[in-house]
Amino acid sequence: MSKMDIPGNFAEPRSIEDFINLRQLWRSLVRYKWGILGLAFAFALVTGLVVFSMEPIYQAKASLIIEAQEAKIVNIEDVYNRGYADYEYYQTEYEILKSRRLAERVARKPEIHKHPYFSPKKEVKRGVWFKLRSLLPTGKEVPPVQKIKLSAEKLEERAIARASGVVAGGLTVTPVQFSHMVNLSFQSTDPKLAALIVNTVVEEYINQQLDSRLMQSERATSWLNERLVGLKDELGKSEQRLQDFRDREQLVDISGVATMGTQELNQLTTRLAEVRRARVEAENIQREVQNLGENPDIDALLTLSAVREHSLISKLLDAQSEFERNVAELAKRYGAKHPKMISAQTELDAANYDLEEEIYKVVPNINRQYQLALRNERQIESQLAASKSGLQDINRKEFKLSELQREVDTNRHLYETFFTRIKETGETGGLAKAHARLLDAALVPGGPIKPRKSQSILLAFILGVIFGCAIAVLLEILDNTIKHPEEVVEKLEVPLLGSLQVMPTDKQGNIEFFWADKKSAYAEAIRTIRTGIILSSLDNPSKVIVVTSAIPGEGKSTVSLNLGSALAQMEKTLVIGADMRRPTLAKRCNLPPNHKGLSSFVAGTATLEECIAHIDEGDLHVMPSGIVPPNPLEMLSSKKFVGALEKLKQKFDRIVIDSAPTQAASDALILASYADSVIYVVRADKTPATLAKRGIRSIIGSNEPLTGVVLNQFDPKKASAYYGSKYNHYYEYYQADKES
Repeated sequence: MSKMDIPGNFAEPRSIEDFINLRQLWRSLVRYKWGILGLAFAFALVTGLVVFSMEPIYQAKASLIIEAQEAKIVNIEDVYNRGYADYEYYQTEYEILKSRRLAERVARKPEIHKHPYFSPKKEVKRGVWFKLRSLLPTGKEVPPVQKIKLSAEKLEERAIARASGVVAGGLTVTPVQFSHMVNLSFQSTDPKLAALIVNTVVEEYINQQLDSRLMQSERATSWLNERLVGLKDELGKSEQRLQDFRDREQLVDISGVATMGTQELNQLTTRLAEVRRARVEAENIQREVQNLGENPDIDALLTLSAVREHSLISKLLDAQSEFERNVAELAKRYGAKHPKMISAQTELDAANYDLEEEIYKVVPNINRQYQLALRNERQIESQLAASKSGLQDINRKEFKLSELQREVDTNRHLYETFFTRIKETGETGGLAKAHARLLDAALVPGGPIKPRKSQSILLAFILGVIFGCAIAVLLEILDNTIKHPEEVVEKLEVPLLGSLQVMPTDKQGNIEFFWADKKSAYAEAIRTIRTGIILSSLDNPSKVIVVTSAIPGEGKSTVSLNLGSALAQMEKTLVIGADMRRPTLAKRCNLPPNHKGLSSFVAGTATLEECIAHIDEGDLHVMPSGIVPPNPLEMLSSKKFVGALEKLKQKFDRIVIDSAPTQAASDALILASYADSVIYVVRADKTPATLAKRGIRSIIGSNEPLTGVVLNQFDPKKASAYYGSKYNHYYEYYQADKES
């Protein structure tokens, strides 16, 4: 397999299915199913012990109707001002039903506060858990303090206070939606007492309302009497002030005078606008005449529209035009000395003279018209100012008169209202009617409402199942290890070469090697890994194979030996122990600790034959680590190691190198740079996926040839309980084939 064919683009964003895997959650529930059921049964058992030790509780219930408005015998709603239809009104009534004051009225009934249920000496059934608690050192009772003797009255008050507290705390008020009905309920270990308390609460609630309304009527009557005297005095004083003002100002009917003054003011305002417009026109004409100079000629004066449009001037101009036209026509037929011509010219001269005389008369008249318009404007302005002043005086008097009249009307209305209300209150004082009535009285309950044993146990069982499932899912989320072969591709995103099942170990902790039983399921899994390596590099066979892992203890040395033994069946194979940090290859091959190996061969202090051991059972050649050098990384990075590896490649067809873990040292990355194939070993249910992924990322990031992952010590029985029976079925199949 080429480097480009290796999946694992770690930079790609993960989809939501990577974070919420429903199938994985279901598998976690199946994996912990017996623990979940055990926890659920424990919850149910504890709940059963508790509910069976509890004392039964009885509940009595009564229905009460709170009316929005009472019958209107006389109109006195404003006296009480209760606002029956408001939301706040009903909430207030509900709180009154739960109030301490009402509970105290109930508790003062002898049959209630003297009931044994409220006695402090009442022996209460504690149940199993309280009895067990009493056996503990911390559960021992404190020696009683010496009691102070109280009088009978004090003892009774304490009993009433104790009973009222229980009644107020235990009473439940439940309004019925979209109605005026409310349900009252009380719970007690005594069914008769529960019914008695509920009925007494309803009775005292109605009595309390009647007493309150009667008290309000009496208080209202007293206050109205006091207030009526003061209102009568205020009414008399306000009427006297109104009459004094009319006498002083000599007013009879001010409304007509004000109306006439307003009309006159409007007329003067209209007249002033007209006169002012005439004055402006005369002023403009006068200004035009003055612009012509002191002695203007006739032609200049005729340019003025005011002169030209004058009635007499206009007639003279028309006559002049007629005479000029007549002279022009006669001049065509007669000479200048003809009698008709002379007569026509005389008439024209007379018309010109009359026109000139009239024009000179109009000009002085223009100045007089302007002065007259100016005087008219000033005169009307003075009349308008006087009219305004008079009207303002009338308005002030009218306003003062209206103010005094309103005061009289208000005082009279208040007096009449209070007088009417005091009569109504006196007449209805003895007709107080409750605004609440009992619909259904409380009956003695026939059975307890709690504890509901079967429901409580069932609910506890369900909660136990839910809690157990939550714990199972949490454990599954926190467990980041690789548990089965499918998760190799899901979590690590690299190919899976094969999985090796967990094998029994001997006293030294070693497992059975490949050559011990070549027909076992374990041997078949090794051959599968071998086949995957061979098929991944058909065109360019992998001669140097590096086996590494993330952390120590994952079985990479064992995998190296077994893989080398499987390859030795086909080709000449050498297994090199290159883990200089914790060398284990010599021990697993039963070689002496001082056996010469890789370090001696690289240093040149020993021959190849001295450093290699042959395992006859597996027909396998092994080169242990040898003497551990001071700095293994420098040795593996040296040119001598490269030269030694080239010599070994000439003598062996396959070389399997057991490398140090990737998270412990950088040796694996150095060795991977010399290799044709890298095998990454991951131990099932132990290696964290994050560590394995980090090591794989470092190999791929260094552009090294990662072939795939081997899942080591995989337990098929455990996986079958977690994922179904398919894994165990496969391994049992190989085991049965071996036995047959």
